[in-house]
Amino acid sequence: MNKDFRKILEESLPPGEIELLLASLDTSPPVSIRQHVRKTDKELFPGTQVVSWCPTGRYLDERPVFTLDPRFHSGAYYVQEASGMSLWQMEPFFKALKAPRVLDACAAPGGKSTLLLDIMPRNGLLVSNEVIRSRVPVLTQNIARWGYTNVVVTQNDPGAFTGLQGYFDVLVTDVPCSGEGLFRKEPGSRNNWSLAHVDLCVMRQQRILKDLWPSLREGGLLLYSTCTFNRKEDEQQVEWICQKLGAHILLGPEKYYPHRIRGEGFFMALLQKQEDPTSTGHNETAYMLRKQGAFGKVHAPSGTPDFLKEDYVYAMKGPLLKAFPALWHQEMTGMEKVLNVVHSGIAVAERKGNDWIPAADLALTVDLKKDAFTHYEVDLPGAIAFLRRDSLTLPAGMKKGFVLIIYEDFPLGFVKNLGNRSNNLHPISRRILMPADRLNTTK
Repeated sequence: MNKDFRKILEESLPPGEIELLLASLDTSPPVSIRQHVRKTDKELFPGTQVVSWCPTGRYLDERPVFTLDPRFHSGAYYVQEASGMSLWQMEPFFKALKAPRVLDACAAPGGKSTLLLDIMPRNGLLVSNEVIRSRVPVLTQNIARWGYTNVVVTQNDPGAFTGLQGYFDVLVTDVPCSGEGLFRKEPGSRNNWSLAHVDLCVMRQQRILKDLWPSLREGGLLLYSTCTFNRKEDEQQVEWICQKLGAHILLGPEKYYPHRIRGEGFFMALLQKQEDPTSTGHNETAYMLRKQGAFGKVHAPSGTPDFLKEDYVYAMKGPLLKAFPALWHQEMTGMEKVLNVVHSGIAVAERKGNDWIPAADLALTVDLKKDAFTHYEVDLPGAIAFLRRDSLTLPAGMKKGFVLIIYEDFPLGFVKNLGNRSNNLHPISRRILMPADRLNTTK
């Protein structure tokens, strides 16, 4: 192992543990998933061990072929490294917040955003941002699969949020880092590690934090995390936040080592921004966004089924009918004036002639009214066929029109029943590619 890497370990670990850590980096990483708290209350993988710091996390004895599990595509669970689930510790702090505005500033591929949606109040708003354009599609897909509608996905540099003065109640920064905690998962990354790269990461992290800091309200919460071991990016950065930006520590710092726990390397600390009783930025920015995003309710045309359980505001975006939580529709729309918004709310249906074609994301939302559609329960081969975008043969006599395809009580998407055949409406961009003989590799 690189002597410089050993040196930074000596700054954080007792001598007797260094060899244990180094040995752990040559073992196989554990496999873990996090169940969706609102889509199911049953055990998806019975007999598996619970992740101790996350009640919905589960360790799997082996890695299944997730692509071939329809439950994965339905958003019944998320495949996430166990240490990253430690953000569940923020849940008690969220309970004290009313309708919080939350920014996940470095969000792709979506593990922390989906976890935040599980622990934050349902009447809150999440802005899930990713800087790197190529990573945005997978983030958007994972957000859609998770099925919450109180989310805005953006693709912006952190500096773009400076103008949202005091807007957010919670700021989550899982910042780019040297990645020492992932050496086990990504052995090739060891060759690219250097002290110079650590120093570069420190400067990048401080730039991100300085750019984002004005958008956090006085008294707001900052979650700072990395997947590395060295003190420069971890403990010393927390000290810098306290001294230079003005904050104090509420939780942690906590450091996870793979030789101590069943997970990868991870660091986190929860801090609170110092309060200024004279600050009005929070309310002023919210008012600005509501003013910019104001529009009247656009109701679905007469005769269109009521697809959603909650109170929504509808608006046409070209041929697409979208729905926004009534509490947030103006602010969500106002963000389009100041940020590069990739996705917000939920796509309900697309207008084609006189028809409303239900959107794929509608089937995955937790607010779907299942009884608005005819159901067709499929077995595993049928579910895989649907996800491959193959044609499905529906029972004779089934009502014509749009049919909701369900596997083990989890909606997957829609087909249009034409009587003698059906049209598969699963998006081409999401279809799975796999040989039929792989079916026996999953449950």
